[in-house]
Amino acid sequence: MIASGLARFIAAAALLMLVACGSAEEKASKAAARYDVYYARRDFYSARVEIKRALAAQDDIPEYWARLARVELATGRLLEAYEAYARLVELDPNDAEAIQAMAELSYSGGSYDDAERLADQMLGKQPRSLRMLLVKGSVAAVRHDLPAARAIAERMLAIDPSNEGGKILRARVLNLEGNRDGAIAELEKAIAADGESVAKLLTLLDLYGTKDDFPRVARTFAKLFALQPDNADLRFEYARMLYEHGRPGRALELLARLLRAHRGDAAIQQRIVDLWNEVGSDRIDVDGARRFVDRTGDRPMKIALGHLLLDQRRFAEAEAVLRPFVDMGDITAGRVEADVLYAGALSGLGRGREAKALVDRILRFDESNPRALLMRVRVATAAGDLAGALRDAQLLASDNPRMVEGRVALADIYVRRGEPVLADGAYANAMKELSDDGDMLQAYVDHLLRTRRGPMALDVARRFTRENPLSREGWRIRGELCLSLDDAACVEEVMEGIEQVPGGLKLRRILESRRAARAAGQAASTCGRTGAAC
Repeated sequence: MIASGLARFIAAAALLMLVACGSAEEKASKAAARYDVYYARRDFYSARVEIKRALAAQDDIPEYWARLARVELATGRLLEAYEAYARLVELDPNDAEAIQAMAELSYSGGSYDDAERLADQMLGKQPRSLRMLLVKGSVAAVRHDLPAARAIAERMLAIDPSNEGGKILRARVLNLEGNRDGAIAELEKAIAADGESVAKLLTLLDLYGTKDDFPRVARTFAKLFALQPDNADLRFEYARMLYEHGRPGRALELLARLLRAHRGDAAIQQRIVDLWNEVGSDRIDVDGARRFVDRTGDRPMKIALGHLLLDQRRFAEAEAVLRPFVDMGDITAGRVEADVLYAGALSGLGRGREAKALVDRILRFDESNPRALLMRVRVATAAGDLAGALRDAQLLASDNPRMVEGRVALADIYVRRGEPVLADGAYANAMKELSDDGDMLQAYVDHLLRTRRGPMALDVARRFTRENPLSREGWRIRGELCLSLDDAACVEEVMEGIEQVPGGLKLRRILESRRAARAAGQAASTCGRTGAAC
């Protein structure tokens, strides 16, 4: 009887396990099917939710990881896409899609050794893979192994004479050899033969930009807008170029259209303010911008103007601009961004208690709002409450590691508390984790200059430009440091490096002008964009 009872128990347990497995498989299958529907509709947020549900039920199905990787790619989450593909390769080491995607993502992320290794792995099995040849050739071009890059481009075009990647790679090699006009002619010929594409036009844009050829750059942007009407990044780059070429009115019109297309999008508003701060008030004409905003009557644009005035410490004007858009009673989702900015204006006007009370109300409404938490850090710092500011800044940096302002605020609090070792550590860690961010570089360099460590600042800037060779901001900061330290060899390295940077010729002229001024005994200020280094 005991044996019989035990057998029945084991059989029942086995049946339950089978039912549970079947249930998990069914849940995963249904979630994956819903993913397919959402993905086809381009509802990538819902698609990600569903495929993660499928993986929560069954995480050993390679195709589910492939689907997660595709949706991460579709939303620009490249690191997450790479991690999903890596998990797929663990389950299926021979999955060609995953290996090829990882090679391309490694190249995009600057991991050239990994990119080349993965490309070689695929080429060992598929020697005519144009995707992997392009990765391998691009790595060779980045390393300035121009004979190898040219040979790979020719090999690609021998396989497929109309291959776009091969033509672009060949043009890049010509440019790196110093034949920019030849590179432009190569791409214009490819467009005439095969038609326009985003990849060819973007490459042409870089080439025209290094020549400082505004009319051709403008025409190329117009063509890109036609191909990608919803691409906000392109429009911000065009607005930047318009400001740099003395056309602030056209830039404002473009930004106003962008705001209307993205109503209520705080990220777009923030990018407009960041753009205004980057190009400088001398190019923007803030008073002209204000008149323009007053004429348009566009609420998001007025809030963005308030943000600009706040960043320029014109607190009374910012308070007046923002006042109509803030919550006088309970905090509401539609006005929370204006509320945060208004608190900053109040703090700047010396009304710290009101500012703190408003920020506290915002955080009770949305305890995870990073802008509100940053504002409370600033209000507390201004009021001398460094202990409270430190608590909030540590939380802000922990929860929002990519937020430059939060990382800088934390380091600044350590400086104010007389803790230089902690300040140095906060800056160094932030720079390590935000190794591609020009604003973080500027803040770190400013800190090193304030503490009279110019050579160390130059080492940091040199490493940044090595890791981000197309960063115009990085080269600008490094060039200004070279000039301030009277390092002629360093200046020449910068002049050579900016040759391949979009807008590099304009930057070169600026640096040459400053070098001439220094030589004449009229040294230009090197206090950084914010003036914090002085």
